Amino acid sequence: MKEIEYLGEVMEDGHLTLPESVRKQLDLQPTALVRVTIAVPETDRVDVQEAWKLFQQMGRDAVPGRLPNASTNHDRYLYGRDSS
Repeated sequence: MKEIEYLGEVMEDGHLTLPESVRKQLDLQPTALVRVTIAVPETDRVDVQEAWKLFQQMGRDAVPGRLPNASTNHDRYLYGRDSS
């Protein structure tokens, strides 16, 4: 049995993507039957409510800047030149 591992995407209609390179490597024809094993990486699981809480907290606990007039002198501080 030939095997290959790749990362696919679940489409809106529930179908999975199968890249052309994978089809060519396995010499798959349009009606070929394949065995599919699905593994979801732990990093893909996101707690949406927790993510929103973190997003809403952004900037509330920021450390005060150390550069005077940072917004006025933005280009000079970042790029070493005046904005003009």
